[in-house]
Amino acid sequence: MKNNTITLTNEKLKGQFYTPEFIINNILDLAGYYGESIIRKHVIDNSCGDGAFLVLIVTRYCDEFLKFNSDLNTLSEELLNYIHGIEIDEIECNKCINNLNELVAKYGLRDIKWDIQCSDALQIDKYNGMMDFVLGNPPYVRVHNLGDSFDLIKNFLFAQNGMTDLYIVFYEIGLRMLNKDGILGYITPSSFFNSIAGKFMRSYLVNNNLIDKVVDLKHYQAFEARTYTTILILKQGRKQTTMDYYEFDSKHNIPYYVDTLTITDYNICDNFYFASKSDLNTLRSILLYRGNGEHFVVKNGFATLADNFFIGDFEFDDFTIPIVKASTGKVNNCLFPYLDGKIVPYEELTKNPLIKTYYEVNKDLLQKRSLDKNAKWYGFGRSQGINDVYSVKYSINTLIRDKTDLKLTRCDKNVGVYSGLYIVTDVTENELKTMLCCDEFVTYISLLGKYKSGGYYTFSSKDLKIYLEYQYSQENKRRVI
Repeated sequence: MKNNTITLTNEKLKGQFYTPEFIINNILDLAGYYGESIIRKHVIDNSCGDGAFLVLIVTRYCDEFLKFNSDLNTLSEELLNYIHGIEIDEIECNKCINNLNELVAKYGLRDIKWDIQCSDALQIDKYNGMMDFVLGNPPYVRVHNLGDSFDLIKNFLFAQNGMTDLYIVFYEIGLRMLNKDGILGYITPSSFFNSIAGKFMRSYLVNNNLIDKVVDLKHYQAFEARTYTTILILKQGRKQTTMDYYEFDSKHNIPYYVDTLTITDYNICDNFYFASKSDLNTLRSILLYRGNGEHFVVKNGFATLADNFFIGDFEFDDFTIPIVKASTGKVNNCLFPYLDGKIVPYEELTKNPLIKTYYEVNKDLLQKRSLDKNAKWYGFGRSQGINDVYSVKYSINTLIRDKTDLKLTRCDKNVGVYSGLYIVTDVTENELKTMLCCDEFVTYISLLGKYKSGGYYTFSSKDLKIYLEYQYSQENKRRVI
């Protein structure tokens, strides 16, 4: 139990998630860390943990050196001078050194004074501008878990927006370490593709033409970190204006080439999207569409913040309406303490003694919710969706893998919606189904890259509205033609 507790704490507070060997080898290959060219080249893992990356790096170095030179003294000197590491955790740092010693012993090497620093990479600048390679798996720690490091992190350019994650700062640390032709290869969360926190980083990478290769692992989770990841290879001094995009073959544990992209292909609305060039062209057309019409209103359903209280079977019929659960399409009953979009006075609402008793028994539960500023304790937690009860609408779930998962349900007037989105439109139900229950919609959602467990994708009300308005405009164009 004690060891489990330590592991969980380290994962949460220090972002320690250990990388499988096949992922490390993929990163080394993509970064070009192989062959004779790695000899006498500086390489660092600036958050090396127990040395998973460095063990494979040193293995490659030793194997390559010994192809042409049998002088073990020279090999020892080169390992000391060209292999570097930083690890903040003393226990992990010692493990790293021990693992490296065990490895080189197989080559007949002893007593190497490894350049493995037990320090905070946020405060080290001695390696800046000298590295040929920066390779690793940076720590994943959200800003609210950063403790004493928070003030240090805010000094970095990449940490100027949003709820910063430490891995974003490590990109900046790694880039500072590279020499003029240096190469960085990391596996990190892919959230920086479109997060507010990744804004400055995206801008910097684009403006300096640094992206050389991207491997989007999509739904495949390489380790037990509950996040979706990418392998990113950055290169200083790039002359070419294109980059290579790969996806991941989880059956063979290798990346496979998809397409060669320009910045214009993948940088859309200041966010990053990666796919084939043809798919990205379609996505760009949708995301950049700016039509004059407003044919669709897309909103979130009720947010009662107490569904168990407001939704279910009741002993009374007063102030109840049917409600559709958008995620399943199923219909239930909802206690709806509103009239013409305004909350009913409590005294009027509770004239029915069954309703009064029901509220009194659950009053403490309702009052403990985090309510909107103007919300009453006996009403919903948020005001969203209330006014549209009186309109015809279509509920839709926001978690899909393919078109068979889509649940589009007509909701007549005086019917509520929760657990998903709803659409208000003058477009007919058949037209709406044609636009949504199709492979094109699923492809669009998948390109947005909002992954969920089980191979699902999710989307927002804004994502859905943009798509619907674009598709409607395309249908009108086809009709005119």
